[in-house]
Amino acid sequence: MSASMLRWAGGVLNKFNTFTGPLMSVTSTRNASHKAAGATRNKQKKTVKKNRGPKKMEGEWVNKGEILVAQLGLRFWPGQNVGMGRDGTLYALDSGHVITSSEQLSPYPHSPLYEHVKEGNKITKKFWHVIPLPQKQTFKLKSQV
Repeated sequence: MSASMLRWAGGVLNKFNTFTGPLMSVTSTRNASHKAAGATRNKQKKTVKKNRGPKKMEGEWVNKGEILVAQLGLRFWPGQNVGMGRDGTLYALDSGHVITSSEQLSPYPHSPLYEHVKEGNKITKKFWHVIPLPQKQTFKLKSQV
């Protein structure tokens, strides 16, 4: 720019040879606030194991309410004196010894497995039982009292 144009615009060259003046529009520049992010990958997350599986083995003594098997779904089935939680966990309904057995399944008529078994196919499942100690017969009849 020539000096006459600078005077016409009402501006002045400062010591850094940049033009400043009243007719210059003020524009702000924006710098990056942080480093640009690169592409991310779906990294495999390290998950903590849920410790599912048998908690008590065959022949062990269990008290009422103890967990026998932690599972999701029906890998093991509840047998005598064994209850099942919402998530499939098997627990003892009575104190006693744990016994496992592989038994042939006999489903109810409204079960989806009923037709399969009715055709002659055999389905075996692993059941968990709790066998309590035999009760002592320490009662007396009224006639003997």
